[in-house]
Amino acid sequence: MDKTVSFIGAGKMAEAIIAGLLSSRKITNAQVIVSDNYDKRRIEIEKGYNVRSTPDNVICAKEGSIVFLSVKPKDVGAVLEQCKSILRQSKLVVSIAAGIEVKFIESLLDKETKVVRVMPNIAATVGEGMSVIMKNAAADATDINVVRELLLSVGDVIEIRDEEMFHAVTGLSGSGPAYILMFLEALSDAGVRMGLSRNVANRLATQTVIGAGKMAKGAELSFATLKEAVISPAGTTAEALAVLEHKGVRSAIIEAVKAATLRSREIASQST
Repeated sequence: MDKTVSFIGAGKMAEAIIAGLLSSRKITNAQVIVSDNYDKRRIEIEKGYNVRSTPDNVICAKEGSIVFLSVKPKDVGAVLEQCKSILRQSKLVVSIAAGIEVKFIESLLDKETKVVRVMPNIAATVGEGMSVIMKNAAADATDINVVRELLLSVGDVIEIRDEEMFHAVTGLSGSGPAYILMFLEALSDAGVRMGLSRNVANRLATQTVIGAGKMAKGAELSFATLKEAVISPAGTTAEALAVLEHKGVRSAIIEAVKAATLRSREIASQST
């Protein structure tokens, strides 16, 4: 790709995407420019990845053909006001700011500006992220495909058409790594309680989750069918699953995703 990619905001997610793009060789170091008002962080990214940086958001926006809005949600409005004359000029604006709706971006720019909204998750930092993308009416198939190809460098990508579904996406995959990490913590604690060392328990828990995820990814069978393949009648797995069901683990997970989804809606209404 011969386009320059700008990142307004040098947070962890921006860094993850930059690292993925460079390691996949989809773009070169010279094609990346980053801005941030926190000089220490900006210079860390500049030196760590050998890319250009500037403290000036307007310069950063001007340089890029594709401009990632990677600032905190509360700062998006100020950045758009600051850069709107630039971003309206045939730029592709990619927002990874949680809870910021396309209509809010359009209200500060205009409906002719090409916008792609992205909900990534923190696993992008290890190249296994889940990104959900959606374009506005001004963006076309080429624009969404460009963003998809960029984000494939840090994991998997799904396109949706209904922006309202971003709240459920946030509740499931956006917040989801924390649920899995809590589950890992509990598995490890259980192993230690049963006599394993912490190191062994951690390794067993981590690899078990990785293995189960790989079994499920791309499988034609349902998760329930895959689970049944692990269960022997009256065996250890059957006994353990009976306890999980009795303790309401399944319903707790569903309620957790629901709570995160509703909170996402609250945040969106407050920020816009």
